[in-house]
Amino acid sequence: MDIYDIAQKSGYSIATVSRVLNNSDKVSDKAKAKILNIIEENDYTPNRVARSLAKNKTSLVGIMVPDIRKYFESQSAYELEQRLNANGYLTLLGDSTNDLTRKKAYLNLLRQNKVDAIVCVGSTYEQNDFYDEILKLSDEIPFAMVNSNPINKSKNISYVYIDEIDAMKKALSHLYQKGYKQPMFVSYEKNYATRSYIAKKAGFIEALDELYKSSDYIEFKIKDLEKDLKKLNEFLKVNSKIDSICFELDFLAIPAFKYLINQGVNIPDDIGIIGFDNIDATNYASKKITSIDQNVALQADIATKSLIDLIDNKELEKNSNMIEAKLIIKETT
Repeated sequence: MDIYDIAQKSGYSIATVSRVLNNSDKVSDKAKAKILNIIEENDYTPNRVARSLAKNKTSLVGIMVPDIRKYFESQSAYELEQRLNANGYLTLLGDSTNDLTRKKAYLNLLRQNKVDAIVCVGSTYEQNDFYDEILKLSDEIPFAMVNSNPINKSKNISYVYIDEIDAMKKALSHLYQKGYKQPMFVSYEKNYATRSYIAKKAGFIEALDELYKSSDYIEFKIKDLEKDLKKLNEFLKVNSKIDSICFELDFLAIPAFKYLINQGVNIPDDIGIIGFDNIDATNYASKKITSIDQNVALQADIATKSLIDLIDNKELEKNSNMIEAKLIIKETT
């Protein structure tokens, strides 16, 4: 059976059947009921979808990530999907990149697919022009934002994020206790500064001042790993007082560790290294890399529970949740 058979059986036009399938409000209750009944009886679409159309719910949740290749995004999407599936929801995943136009296009696509809710993973979605779109849309669709803590919050949005400032203070405190004298911060160069990056940098600078009694903040930015790792090594040779590095992300720390080892740098004796994310790959380098764990599973737990409450029109006890990160000490410090 196809849409033409449904039209013939119901006595309504193909256009009317199409409107019902797309959940349009430009159809009479009588026509909608008859067409949905035929859909159910003939299993034209899965019964669950037909029931969803009748209830004006799709049991679909959209998940947006900026780059599915990266650990935090992929692991968060996995953890969210497992929890949402367990609660009767299917997910639509959108890899939006950091491009504003693409992010808006994915948001519009999820809206057109009439998802019951949307989860945005990553602080890139706090970008003002995009976040304004989320605020507008949150009046009709519940949202959860993972690793986001914008200043202007909505009661229709759940926010879960890591305390990156405290995390970086823990990292520098560990370096200080291990006797390292001059840490530096290595970050990933982007088109704009995310909240997460700003918080990590702030935590680093605060700890530098509190522990080292120093304002000697040093930062090296990496944009192209293949080209910039060589520059990083040369920078360390020129600035020989630097004896430890906090990386903004593990995906920078791991290749940097491998490159420096190949250049004859003794880690952790010459240079101590701390990453951020505690991805599995940090345990498979020649030395396990010390890293900060963001507790992705707990963030997914909180985001899922609060999102389902919002879908069910329940008022959240609190819509902003800050999670403590853990420093996982290994062999590079």
